[in-house]
Amino acid sequence: MQNGPTRIGEEETKAAEVFAIGVGECGSNIVGSYLKSSADKKLPSRVRGYLLMNTDRADITKVRSKYGIPKEHTLLYGASEIGVGGRFMDGYNAVLESKDIIFDQLGNLGFEGVSGFCVFTSLGGGTGCGGTPAIIELLKQRFQEEEGRRIFVYVIGILPFEGQSSEALNSIWAVSRLLRAQLQERGADLTILLSNRTMLKRILQSRGADSVDYLQRELNVDIADIGSIEKMVPSTLDEGGELEARTEQAFVELVNPLALDVVEAMLSPGVYEAHKDVFPTTDLADYARKLDPVVVPALYKDVGLIPDAGSMPQQLKAMIDYAIREASYADVGDEPNAESVYYVLSGPRHISKAEYGMHLKEALDKFIAPGAAITPCYVQYLTKDPPTDLLLLLGLPKIPELVQIINEATQLVNLHSGASPLKQSWFMRSKGVQRKELVDAIADFRELFSYYMTPGTGGDQQPGM
Repeated sequence: MQNGPTRIGEEETKAAEVFAIGVGECGSNIVGSYLKSSADKKLPSRVRGYLLMNTDRADITKVRSKYGIPKEHTLLYGASEIGVGGRFMDGYNAVLESKDIIFDQLGNLGFEGVSGFCVFTSLGGGTGCGGTPAIIELLKQRFQEEEGRRIFVYVIGILPFEGQSSEALNSIWAVSRLLRAQLQERGADLTILLSNRTMLKRILQSRGADSVDYLQRELNVDIADIGSIEKMVPSTLDEGGELEARTEQAFVELVNPLALDVVEAMLSPGVYEAHKDVFPTTDLADYARKLDPVVVPALYKDVGLIPDAGSMPQQLKAMIDYAIREASYADVGDEPNAESVYYVLSGPRHISKAEYGMHLKEALDKFIAPGAAITPCYVQYLTKDPPTDLLLLLGLPKIPELVQIINEATQLVNLHSGASPLKQSWFMRSKGVQRKELVDAIADFRELFSYYMTPGTGGDQQPGM
């Protein structure tokens, strides 16, 4: 079945388009660094347009300058113009208070008529953590409640590095808020979790020549010792100063484009090309309808499958094993027990074909929970020697680092708990909410991910009352 625009008389029916929104410094950097790294300075073809939003004037100015972003694609909102720091509730309220200017800007960029939105954000910073749930509320209200039109919203959220307990606490609040809204059908349709620490590890282990050269040039360090580079990120982020800034920016340039690579891989089956067949037909809504609400992607590019070079079932098994263990964007361990899977296998006709579906299912069996649904999509290219790529979307897998994040958040809440008014005031001063809201968020997160919180994992820590 051909997927994409089809001609009916003189009219052309186009595949659904989406609009990209980057919220906060991280979300803006993802889109900006992708544009900078792409050969034609364009977003994926089904992304109609983009808007980068921030509460900090300096960050907006930096993004425009660094990535060559036109002013009309950026929006400064909120009352202070110096950002919200870690106060995610200020970030949340700033979006709601700026509703009119946000929709005016989106309207000027032609967002009317799109089928969905991809929201890129940090799950650690105040602007992103607070602003993302708020912008989703506004989008759902505008389209579904006021216009009666169904839209799909995907959040691509970046989990913080290890050892950043304040950002871990923000993450707990943001994820619990996103998922509760999702359960009420007023939130994002999919929350796609990516991990800074895992993506960094993937880059360093691959030791790609471009990455090595870039880090050596920017940081003036020996890249031969991968372990030392991994440890450098959280330690330098705690120290401050020039090295902190250079280290953080170096990894931003390497890690952030990966987030949009996943979105491009998700949207590409629906892009019409004369030399391409897609079956079954897939579109933006299919991912949300087939997958559980929390998703971890794995993207294995340029797979070396050779049908005439040995057992194809064994090659496919090795491909799946590598994708999940070495190419996932958050570490899911050896037994993720995913409750749903959507895979897109793209390549030449003799490789990307439904006949291999049985072998792919067998290869996935040890990584999924009993009874988990598997949805296939095959993209066949008729051109000579196209690359073979595999996108795996794992629905509701186990993500070991979530246990660490919740423990870091719990320890921080306990540290600032007690009878002293000075301790109690920390929550409002640093986060913009009372302590109870954060304790409730931790409890809610534990309920949502209760299957993680098993004895012996450390996930049984509780906030003090």
